[in-house]
Amino acid sequence: MGNKYQRILVALDGSKQAEIAFLKAVELSKATGSELGIASIVDIRSFSPNISYDGALELAAREEATARLESYQELAEKADITKVRVFLEAGNPKTLLAHDIPKKFDADVLICGATGLNRIEKIVLGSVSAYVLQHAICDVLVVREK
Repeated sequence: MGNKYQRILVALDGSKQAEIAFLKAVELSKATGSELGIASIVDIRSFSPNISYDGALELAAREEATARLESYQELAEKADITKVRVFLEAGNPKTLLAHDIPKKFDADVLICGATGLNRIEKIVLGSVSAYVLQHAICDVLVVREK
């Protein structure tokens, strides 16, 4: 492999698959001495326009994602990764993870779990990892639970 990864971005959604992706990202970051970016998306597609929406659902999701990011940042720092950057965005996870955040971070590789959705969510919303594989502006590593 001619070039080494310098900026590794990992996508977290609270799922078991994302936790495995995080562990893989930490392992790769330590092995290469790379900067680690940790991203979490508040998926606004999940808030139905048919309910009375005052922003409370998004605020609660944002608070949960913030706590998750802080926890994972602490874990990365305890694993002796000295350069850790977090990204919390609200919007469509597909485009944010395939384009926007990798561009902002200048990511060399994005690591994500195979899926964080259940079957119904996947049918309705589509797989984020499948979209990212096809459209990302950087290399993509999709991890699976063994």
